[in-house]
Amino acid sequence: MTKAMGPRGGAAGTGSPGTGSSASDNGWPMPRSTRTWGGGSVFTASVATAVATWCFIIGGYVSYYLQAGPGTLAMIAGSLIGILFIALACVPVTAKYGFDTVTSTVPQLGVRGKYLAVALIYLATIGWNIYLIVLLGRSVVAIAGAVDISIPSWTVGLIGVIAIGLVVLILRKGADSVKDFTRLIAAVVILLAVAVIVLIVKDTGWSNLMSLPATAPYDDEKANWASGLEVLISVNLSWWAYTAAIARNGARARSSLWPVVFALGLGVGLGSLAGFYGGLVVPDSAGDPTLFVVDLGGTAFGIVALGFVVVSSFGTTTVGMYSATLALRQLPGIRGLSWRMSTVIAAVPAIVLVGFFPNPVFDNFSVFLAFLAIAFAPMCGIQIVDWYLLRQQRYDIEAIYDATPRSTYWFCGGVNPVAAVSFALGVITYLYLLDPVTYVSRSPFEYMTASIPTVLVAAVAYYLGTRVFYTRAGRFGYRSSLHI
Repeated sequence: MTKAMGPRGGAAGTGSPGTGSSASDNGWPMPRSTRTWGGGSVFTASVATAVATWCFIIGGYVSYYLQAGPGTLAMIAGSLIGILFIALACVPVTAKYGFDTVTSTVPQLGVRGKYLAVALIYLATIGWNIYLIVLLGRSVVAIAGAVDISIPSWTVGLIGVIAIGLVVLILRKGADSVKDFTRLIAAVVILLAVAVIVLIVKDTGWSNLMSLPATAPYDDEKANWASGLEVLISVNLSWWAYTAAIARNGARARSSLWPVVFALGLGVGLGSLAGFYGGLVVPDSAGDPTLFVVDLGGTAFGIVALGFVVVSSFGTTTVGMYSATLALRQLPGIRGLSWRMSTVIAAVPAIVLVGFFPNPVFDNFSVFLAFLAIAFAPMCGIQIVDWYLLRQQRYDIEAIYDATPRSTYWFCGGVNPVAAVSFALGVITYLYLLDPVTYVSRSPFEYMTASIPTVLVAAVAYYLGTRVFYTRAGRFGYRSSLHI
């Protein structure tokens, strides 16, 4: 059953379900007739999301562990591993039903358990937005410094608040704003990454670049490899919060799958090479472009490059704020508000943190990266198993939008205990393998990373728990005819 319909418990949000902007901006399933994005639109939105200024900081973290040659391979491999989990967990459901990410979790988490997904998506997207906006503010200050204009440090917060206000204005038309705006900057962000890489190679020399040491490696080379992989796997797992907001607008499944894999997955790995090489050449920069592009390329180039940083930050922040708003509109107290008011509410925490605490937030980026894997790795494992092995790639749309005990996905008080336990086991697995604050690891992290075992543990736990407690009895939409 693929037609869009409202819940038996009444309409949610504004407008009629499944129609035009109401569906795209309120979490209703989008009928194929309303999915207006072709492969090009999905690709440009994905590129503008992936190849953003966060790539510099991501690459800078890999420069702690690996030299240029192995680090390049690790970043590409980590990106592809991370996006594989996303492609399996998110894209098929989104392409078939036109769901947003929160809605896609109802068959696993329950009609009330989905609020865990709301919290995860909101925290992840707002977290990324804060980092991007702070980096945008730092770029403006660096541009001013390049032309000998002194700006006080608190200006970073003020610039960030202004930038968030502009993003809210850009998003006034909902999903159409994302498509229109990201088309304008997709080429810009690609040119920025390529230009910085060319600058670094030209200034340093390829052979010298390849011989530069990692800036803070572990004694164990295997742990360095695993750490480099883990950074990119964690980052790509964060697309769990973004993918549906982009891919659900695609006219066909194929229109969404390959743009997501190449733009969101491989794009972030390749885009992060600029920050990676920059972190090796200027070790104290940790990949932050505001600390090395002027010195490497001169004042004129530095100003242009930092200008690109400012523009590209707007593209990704726009997609992130759209995703955050879409998640919040699943909450009963917000779904009845206008889209514009919902966007303002979604932006308030970012305004406070950027305006008053930009430096503490920016300095804890590694903890945030670990949070992404801790949160999204177990969700990917649960969703992959549920869709392919337990539900036979079929969901009950009416039940998903029915928030009463009559729903097939009511489970226990609206929450699936098996999913909760599986998620918790995945989190425990990650925390055992890698401390997200100190980044101290335990074996077998050096052979498996932390994210991959987390996905597997959550997936196996969910499969076994569902088989034992639900499938054999044919409960909650699981068919008793399935066999191990």
